[in-house]
Amino acid sequence: MAKILHNIEDALYEQIGLKDKIYMADSFVKRTKKIGSGNGEAKLYVGNEGKTLREFYGNKGFKIRCFLKRDEVISFLEDLKPEYKYPQQQYRNKENLPKLYNERLENVRKQDDLIWFNIVEQDQINPPRIYVKSNEMGFKLLRELSLPELSYLSFLKLKHKENVVFHARLFTDYTPLGNRFHPSSEPKIDFNLKKKQSVTVRVGQADFRKRVIDSCPFCPITRAADDRILQAAHIKPYKESKINEAYDTFNGISLTPTMHSLYDLGFISFNNKSELLLSNWISKVTAMKVGLSAKMKVTIPDFNKRYEYIKFHEKNIFKS
Repeated sequence: MAKILHNIEDALYEQIGLKDKIYMADSFVKRTKKIGSGNGEAKLYVGNEGKTLREFYGNKGFKIRCFLKRDEVISFLEDLKPEYKYPQQQYRNKENLPKLYNERLENVRKQDDLIWFNIVEQDQINPPRIYVKSNEMGFKLLRELSLPELSYLSFLKLKHKENVVFHARLFTDYTPLGNRFHPSSEPKIDFNLKKKQSVTVRVGQADFRKRVIDSCPFCPITRAADDRILQAAHIKPYKESKINEAYDTFNGISLTPTMHSLYDLGFISFNNKSELLLSNWISKVTAMKVGLSAKMKVTIPDFNKRYEYIKFHEKNIFKS
């Protein structure tokens, strides 16, 4: 398998590991955004004691050098903005979240391109649960920006010569609210029914699905062609689309449910060579289990007609 290289401050680092989906517990986030009644703690749970954990982080009492990318943190906040503005969970200071969002976004914008910080294992705590802590800005941002249950952290382990660093990245996950997307995220259109009741519906979806599957009668990744399991995925997200784009047949592609989820979340995409792009932020184990490999060739019907939308997804949605 080809090496995955990352340019960090003009040095090429090889990606040698991934630890994904460390959820931000209610006990970890700042008091102003808690759901429960506890005061919380400034230490982060990163996993249970064991060989896999030690191989990734280091021996007992480890201290590791980490960084956040400012632009990725801003993107994370933009993804989380609907919950800050229209909170669905019962936060302790729910009414203050919109103001907090603006303040914290402004704070992030003032940071360096790379926000470096060290984290240290709290080895005074008895296993099996392993915790880390830091007093530096990057770690403080993890606590300040995350919302409990809806945010998670992943680490890429990178190596240049003998120097090892960890690329930390925050992600949003709205599935605890019952959907991949926040309830307020999708544009809605109101119609006045005969009884003059106002209802909010996502129009044209059934017709859109039919037209997309007629145009693209199989999933380009899995080659599944059973329309009972195919879903019409928007290439340029519905919420980002103009009305004429939202229901354009060529802004759709047929995908199986798992591929649809990965595509919507930006963990896979396509390039201009009709190749599958696989995010560095999806583990090799997960990719293998769902049959994915980077740069695998795919066949997308009417590729040229779909290309502007595909290019938008690769540039703006894909988590490269």
